[in-house]
Amino acid sequence: MDHVTRSHVPSFGFHAIFLMAFALTAALSVQADDSNAGGTKVSGWTVRQLIEQLGADSYATRTRAMERLQRMGLEAFDELHLAQFHPDIEIEMAARYLVSSLLVSWSKETDPTEVREALYEYGAQNETDRNSRIELLAELSERRGLQALVRLTRFETSLRLSRTAALALMQQPMSDDEAIRRRNAQWIEEGLDDNDRQASQWLKTNAKDLSQGGYSADRWRELIAVQRNEIDASTSQAATRPSVLELVQVCATRAIESGNRNEALQLARSNIDLIDPTSRHLVDACSWAIDHQLHPFVLDMRSQFSPMFDQQPVLLYGAAEAEKVGGDDAKAEALADKALEIRPFPANEEERKKWSPREVEETAQSHFEIGASLEERGLFHWAEREFRKIIEHLEVDAAPSAVVRGRLARMLGELERHEAVVEVLEPLVQRVEKDDKMKQRLNLMFVQYNDFRAEMTYHSALAKIKKGKVDEGRDLLVLAFSLSESPVDILITMYRTDGDDGWKALVQSKLVAEVRKADAELQRAIVQSQGKSNDPIVANLMNQYAWLVSNTEGDYRKALDFSLRSLEMDADYAKYDTCARCYFAVKDYDNALLMQKRALKLMPHSPPLVRQLKQFEEARAKAENEMAKAIE
Repeated sequence: MDHVTRSHVPSFGFHAIFLMAFALTAALSVQADDSNAGGTKVSGWTVRQLIEQLGADSYATRTRAMERLQRMGLEAFDELHLAQFHPDIEIEMAARYLVSSLLVSWSKETDPTEVREALYEYGAQNETDRNSRIELLAELSERRGLQALVRLTRFETSLRLSRTAALALMQQPMSDDEAIRRRNAQWIEEGLDDNDRQASQWLKTNAKDLSQGGYSADRWRELIAVQRNEIDASTSQAATRPSVLELVQVCATRAIESGNRNEALQLARSNIDLIDPTSRHLVDACSWAIDHQLHPFVLDMRSQFSPMFDQQPVLLYGAAEAEKVGGDDAKAEALADKALEIRPFPANEEERKKWSPREVEETAQSHFEIGASLEERGLFHWAEREFRKIIEHLEVDAAPSAVVRGRLARMLGELERHEAVVEVLEPLVQRVEKDDKMKQRLNLMFVQYNDFRAEMTYHSALAKIKKGKVDEGRDLLVLAFSLSESPVDILITMYRTDGDDGWKALVQSKLVAEVRKADAELQRAIVQSQGKSNDPIVANLMNQYAWLVSNTEGDYRKALDFSLRSLEMDADYAKYDTCARCYFAVKDYDNALLMQKRALKLMPHSPPLVRQLKQFEEARAKAENEMAKAIE
């Protein structure tokens, strides 16, 4: 419609329409599953006619159309939502206001209690909080949040959150039970009805997968092609390049889960042009590909976006990892060397004088963040080089140097490189012993000097024991225990270290005292929590008690109970690791392995977690062999 021909009617602008809409909708509240007042389903054609009348020249026509659309409630929602992208600006604005004015009750009486709680006052929340509610629904076991997620996919006014709800549902694992899968598919189809927004199309295709019990590569490729064509032809405001890229990545992930990695790689490659050639988007795409072991795709991206890769250390390391996985160690090291030198420190003292302290710290921070990301991906050799580069170029008394030394020492300790831990921490400890001001600076950074000293002493002890100098090692363990604020792991090592009766008595006395202390701290925390069901302090103290007892001796059943309760309050990889150890202590090897694998799913490259998994696997195999021999 020509806006110029209507400009002579000054009394009916945007504000007049909004005021009229407000008057009509002030008391309106509709249920998410309600029909219109007459109980007869309204045709999409009727709704579209009324939407066009929102842009009529006649004030009376616009008013009647607005009123009828309001009375229809969510029967008109789908078409009104599409009208938010109408080429006529006044129809677009009126539709946006009508959509936002529908006061939807997102939950139903038939929803499970936890679903109703998650959706309580959902519409009054901001986008961040609504996103959190969607995540909560997706985490409910046995797909109890499915119908609510379908509802949000269809009616959520934010297209981004509509897609988030659909993706959350699509990424849930399929049930092995055919009847359950078919029921879930039916709920999806009934909940979406004939809604045709982008995320609804995704779910409808997902419903077909559920019905058939597998991933249909052909159907998903066809849907992706349709939505790509909509983008290329500019026929849809809802479909965007980032949204279709989201779909591609989810489909590729599901192809991998179904055992078809080649299909996943082909999907990624055929849609590489959807990736926005900016640092952030390339890093996201590279991380996604690495997380899903699509390393050849990382090299494809480097070929396609080589200038961006050559400027970003994170991207170069991604390509280096891809080359390493592909078996070309020489290329991998060459790329890693190039990444290490992208943000250089001053080459000499003359250059250093030209740098401000802030510039030096920013460079150090950049290398630290890269090193931390490499460590999390299990690329310990390259992470160590990044950390050591900082140490090499900063004075030992510089605050960032202390933080990096602590991080590197922890990583080396997890790799059981005990002498290297001592080498990293010793210069810092020696300097602090001579410099009270530095000790104060560390305290202001919440870094305790005794923690560094205890860590260095502990790994000195482990290095001695590894070399067979057990007597010297035991003495150092006692010293480390006395220095540490959190000596549980040191005490566990003392318990596992051989010694005479005097040593055993010493360890036993410290163990009894530490278990009592842990129990007392836990009981005080429980009282202070005043019955809260998810107090993180209580959860952590339960976890600490369980870790100590399960690795030494005591009431293993009590430790297991505490561990399970801590997981209910606040699950993380450390608590799964502890729970695995508790199951191992009571010789429940199957559950020990189950929990350990859950911990590794959250921290897949943690050396201690990998070692403990191996220990459990060997123990179960030994038990099975002994049982088989006993039967024979």
